[in-house]
Amino acid sequence: MAEAMEISDEELDNLDCSDPTCLNKYVLAGKIAQEVLVALQCKVVNENVTDVVQLCALGDQLITEKTGSLYKKGDISRGVAFPTCISKNSLAGHFSPLTPSPDATLQNGDLIKIDLGVQIDGFASLVATTFQVGGGPIEGAKANAMAAAWTGAECAIRMMKPGTSNEQITEMFQKVADSFGCQCLEGVLSHELRQFVIDGENTILAKPSPERQVEKFELQPNKVYAIDVVMSTGEGKAIRKDVHDTTIYKRIVENQYQLKNKTARQFLKQVNTDFPAYPFTLRNFTETLTRARAGLKECLAHDLLSDYPVLHEKENEFIAQFKFTCVVRPNQGPLRICGTPSIDQDQIQASAQLEDPELLALLQTQWEAPKRKKRKKKKKKKSNQMEN
Repeated sequence: MAEAMEISDEELDNLDCSDPTCLNKYVLAGKIAQEVLVALQCKVVNENVTDVVQLCALGDQLITEKTGSLYKKGDISRGVAFPTCISKNSLAGHFSPLTPSPDATLQNGDLIKIDLGVQIDGFASLVATTFQVGGGPIEGAKANAMAAAWTGAECAIRMMKPGTSNEQITEMFQKVADSFGCQCLEGVLSHELRQFVIDGENTILAKPSPERQVEKFELQPNKVYAIDVVMSTGEGKAIRKDVHDTTIYKRIVENQYQLKNKTARQFLKQVNTDFPAYPFTLRNFTETLTRARAGLKECLAHDLLSDYPVLHEKENEFIAQFKFTCVVRPNQGPLRICGTPSIDQDQIQASAQLEDPELLALLQTQWEAPKRKKRKKKKKKKSNQMEN
């Protein structure tokens, strides 16, 4: 019997969207991510659903259902690449609560971020959007944060071409933030994506700091990047508080340890089986939540898991976020496989505007490749004339 072909680490690293199969899985994951994002936004806008606990659970459920109907033959991983999070106003992110709280109830006027990810066979697409509950004009500080985040995302997609450096994108983020009197949120990173990896080594900083530096690199053709643009009306420093429990964790695959506690070993075994590569939420352990929390403690103590704590800006500040996933193509413009395509800018009544001439010129450029017109097939005319 023929042996299964093993893929080397080098081959995995070199796997990119020049392979149509790889590209198709990214695109399909992005399509589902966008569908779920829109479905959740419609729940809030059209059906007035205000329960964040319910909405986050629904987001993960929709991802599981939509990916579960694909690739039924064969043992292909698919599902949630990042649990659904809905964070309002000064909450910076990672808010995927299991129980009700004031922050888990949406009210008219709240500026909310929906953030989620989908993966098919380890090829992930990540997406996030921001909007105001109840609709209507967005004014004051909220409008400045919204305008800054949207402008940053629109500039970024136009820069997603071979040869652009991560430092150029970081510099652009800073110029946009300054224009709208905002701050890029410290600690926010945009990453190159690879199969089963959502936090690749090639990293784009939102805001450089003495504590956080990354190596310079240039965007490469056929590579995939998740660009995360997060703007704050505050100091741009989000901190963890004890107000909300952390519910999202990720296995640190390179770390191993023989756990002493039986409950911890059982918990880690399930994580290794069900969530070996991507972040997961404790919502997946609802029936055994008490035991899961007990096992979690020892896993964290021995660096077998990393956590995604709920982050807070100062009260009465606002944070806006737009995230998209795109493929850098060699000769065409970038291919955005998920991300908010447009917003009603007439509703955003910011008190400042972009004035940098280079960025204004950048925004005037067309980044999407023109769609090819389908050629109409000419009908052959019947001729009664005989050929000579």
